[in-house]
Amino acid sequence: MFIRFIMLLSSFIFCANITFAEEPKKKNELSDTAYLKQFQEVFERINKDYVQEPEKQKMTDAAIEGMLTSLDPHSSYFTDDDLKDFLNETKGEFGGIGVQVQYDNGAIKVISPIDDLAAYKAGIKAGDYIVGVNDEFVSTLGFHKSVKEMRGEPGTKVKLLVITEGESKPKEIELIREIVTITPVKAHLEKNNIAYIRIGAFNEHTIEELKKSMKTLKDGSKNSIEGIILDLRNNPGGLLEQAVAVSEYFIDSGVIVTTKGRTKNSNAVFNSNKSAEKAPLVPMIVLINVGSASAAEIVAGSLQDHKRAIILGTKSFGKGSVQSFSVISPRAAVKLTTAKYYTPNDRSIQAEGIEPDIFVEMVKVEYPETKMIDGRFSEASLKNYLKNDNKKNDDKKLDSTNKDKEAIKKTDDTTKDKDKTKTTESKNTLDQLSDLYKKDYQFARAYDLIIGLILTNKAKGH
Repeated sequence: MFIRFIMLLSSFIFCANITFAEEPKKKNELSDTAYLKQFQEVFERINKDYVQEPEKQKMTDAAIEGMLTSLDPHSSYFTDDDLKDFLNETKGEFGGIGVQVQYDNGAIKVISPIDDLAAYKAGIKAGDYIVGVNDEFVSTLGFHKSVKEMRGEPGTKVKLLVITEGESKPKEIELIREIVTITPVKAHLEKNNIAYIRIGAFNEHTIEELKKSMKTLKDGSKNSIEGIILDLRNNPGGLLEQAVAVSEYFIDSGVIVTTKGRTKNSNAVFNSNKSAEKAPLVPMIVLINVGSASAAEIVAGSLQDHKRAIILGTKSFGKGSVQSFSVISPRAAVKLTTAKYYTPNDRSIQAEGIEPDIFVEMVKVEYPETKMIDGRFSEASLKNYLKNDNKKNDDKKLDSTNKDKEAIKKTDDTTKDKDKTKTTESKNTLDQLSDLYKKDYQFARAYDLIIGLILTNKAKGH
């Protein structure tokens, strides 16, 4: 199990460096000193009168955690092992079942599963709620204890109770824990030199891996990439600086994202450097869904506002806030929401998400079990079809010398070979596209669209 978050730049900001502007007190609101005095009085009362000797560190940790979790779903407190796990996650290596989550009303909400890992393979989806872990309710355990329960030695089992929207009752799922190493970028070359690039997370290796992958694809296409499909589905986000770098790779110049908060340090504008290395300037489709969050939404929003790409899929998650990470002691750190981010057109995505330009839901396409002729459905595919009564040319119509017959036979064989090759290619192409639609309908729609864009551009002489 893992939890990924956005950090503002390399924001390991120490507590001593954080200052807040004075704001007018609300009516009937106490001073900061009065609030701290309340806390001190309760602490002293517990320390003096509780039935047994209290654990002061445990009380302090619980109080800080309570303050932060009361703010929003993304502000939180890390101690000991939780802190180590969080730092490892930003490097792309950690142990667990491979899912990104947040705490939500006494349950654990799934933001997105990580590709090809335990939770993903078990069918856990974005929007699912984990309400129980190893026969204990999350509401009883609390968020951090529940997360710890889901972690463990690789090869051991963990049992989850999961609620999926639209289903009448929760389902119990047993998973095998594993060591998870995030591969941020996967890529391959599709037919017609279409570059398919899947970014699964924004960790410290993402932009480096993206550029390496693009070089490999360009080499494979003999430097002739015709189009790009960028897949950001089920990408829970990550490092802001990596989202900016990826956007810059595709956008020539201009604003990528703006962050706005209460302090001077939290207000920033990130621009694309025109002289930076760029991806090929070809038609581009970006795939998103409800599992696309945070840094993934920054990239999708910037490409959409700059009209660099068509966004296809379903509405994204809507996490438009930025968290800063503050180390407050050798064993503890605070993750605090310090700003909201805005797209180049000054749109806030917080709780709204990115609306795709073309809405396409993920559906399963069923194909009938039908006979196919020359790789296609036709009249001849139907049961009891009427036969064609045209007579085919045969050898008795040929009146020529043996030499002519031999030449004609050679020509006929060559033609048959060509027709056979053409038919085989037709079947292969259809088989590939049919398989593509069965596996990933959104991807298939993106592929068709980008081929259409390429053909349109060629027809216009671009």
